[in-house]
Amino acid sequence: MAAAPAPADVVLEVFPQPPPPPPQEPAVPLRGLAVARVVQYLYLASLWVACAGVAASAVARRASGVDSPLTWTFIKVSIGSLAFPALVILVSGLRLLRATCAAGFRPSLRTSAKGIQIARKVFGALTWKVVLPVVLVLLVTFLFFLLMGAGVMVFEGLLPVEKSQKKRVGYALFDTGVLGVMAMFGFVIIPSCVFMLWKSK
Repeated sequence: MAAAPAPADVVLEVFPQPPPPPPQEPAVPLRGLAVARVVQYLYLASLWVACAGVAASAVARRASGVDSPLTWTFIKVSIGSLAFPALVILVSGLRLLRATCAAGFRPSLRTSAKGIQIARKVFGALTWKVVLPVVLVLLVTFLFFLLMGAGVMVFEGLLPVEKSQKKRVGYALFDTGVLGVMAMFGFVIIPSCVFMLWKSK
C-alpha cells in the first residue's frame, strides 16, 4: 500500500492592529472649569466694586458731609456688591464641610505626609524676589489700618487731641486710612490676583 501524503503546513499571517484612538476628554470638566473661572473673576470684580464704593463714600463724606445722600449711596453700593462674594464663601464653606464629613475628620498619616511634602515644595519654591513685594504690600496695608485705628481712638478720646479738633483730626486719620487700604486693594492686591488667575490658564 502507498503511504498517505503528509499534510501541508498551514501558515497564519497576523496583521498588526492599529493602536486604539486616545480617549476623548469629556466636556463636563472643561465646562465646570470655565464656570469656576467665571465665578472667580466675578468674585474679584465684586470685591473691587466694594472697595471703590468705600473709597468713593469717604471722598463724598469729606466733600459733602456725613449726612450727604451721595455718601450713603456709595455705602449701599459697596454693601450690595459684597452679596456675591458672601454667597461664594458660604457655598464653598458648605461644600468643604460636606467633603470633610464624607472623608472623615481624622486624616490618615499618608494624607498628612503628602500635605507636608506639598507644603515644602510650595514654600521651597518661594524666593525672596517673590516674598518681598508681598511683604511690602501687606506692611503698607497694615499701616493704613493703623491710621484707621488711630482715627477711632481720637473719636473715643484715647489720644491727646484738643476737643475742638477731635472731629476734624479723627475724620482725617480715618479717611486717610480708608483711602489707603482701598487703594491697596483696588490697585495692587485685586489686580495682582486677577493677573495670577489669568496667567494660570
